[in-house]
Amino acid sequence: MCTVTFIPTANSVFLTSNRDESPGRRASGLMSFHAPGKNVIHYPLDGESGGSWIAFTDSGRIVCLLNGAFEPFTPSPPYRQSRGQVVIDAASETDINPFLQEYSFDQIAPFTLLIYEQEKFEQLIWDGENKHLNSLSPTEPQIWSSVTLYSSEVRTWRKSLFEKWLVGKTNFEREAIMDFHQMTHGNPGNDFVMNRNEIVKTLSTTSIVLNEKSGSLLHVELDTHLREEIFVRHD
Repeated sequence: MCTVTFIPTANSVFLTSNRDESPGRRASGLMSFHAPGKNVIHYPLDGESGGSWIAFTDSGRIVCLLNGAFEPFTPSPPYRQSRGQVVIDAASETDINPFLQEYSFDQIAPFTLLIYEQEKFEQLIWDGENKHLNSLSPTEPQIWSSVTLYSSEVRTWRKSLFEKWLVGKTNFEREAIMDFHQMTHGNPGNDFVMNRNEIVKTLSTTSIVLNEKSGSLLHVELDTHLREEIFVRHD
C-alpha cells in the first residue's frame, strides 16, 4: 500500500504494490469473494481490518490503495471504517461510476485510490474532508509512494530511480518488475524494500497482470518467500 507502479504495454497492464506496515500486521493469504449481484473479487486479506490494499476482479478491474492524500496527517481515530474496506467495496461494484460519485468517505482516514478498468485509469484522493477525482494516463508508466511514510524529497528520489530503470526498456516481464520493487539502494529507511527498526517494514509485494482476456494476482511475502497466485479469465 505504500509503493505502487503502473506499467502499461501493448498487450498487458502491470500494477505492482509494496506493502509497508507493522510486522505484526501481516496478510492472511489470498482470498476470493463473490457477493450476490457483485463482482467476483480476489485480494490479499488484511486480517486486522478484514479489508485489503489491492484487489482484482474477474471482470478485469484493478483497485489499489495508498495511505494518505496530499500531505502527511495526524491520525485521529476512531474512524467509521477501515480504508481497506473501501478497496473491497470499489472492486465489488459492477459499475464503478456510482461508487466514485456517491460513496461516503466521511470519518475514513485520508487515502489515495487507484482504479484501472477497460483502458480507463482513475485516481480518487480523499483528504479527510474532500474528495478529489481525476483521470490518469492509461498509456504512461507511473509510480506512487505513500505521503504518510515518504517526504517529498524521498518521493522525488524514488521517482528518479523508477525513471532511470525505465530507460531503454521496450519489453516488460512480471518478474523484472517484481525485482525492481525489491531493489535496495543503501537507504534502509526509504528503499523500495524498507525497514525502520522493525517498527515499519516492507512485508510483501503484490503484482497484478491484466491481459486482454485473462489476468492474475501474485502475492509474495518477503520474509518467508511464500508465493500465492490466482488466475482469472474475463470477457
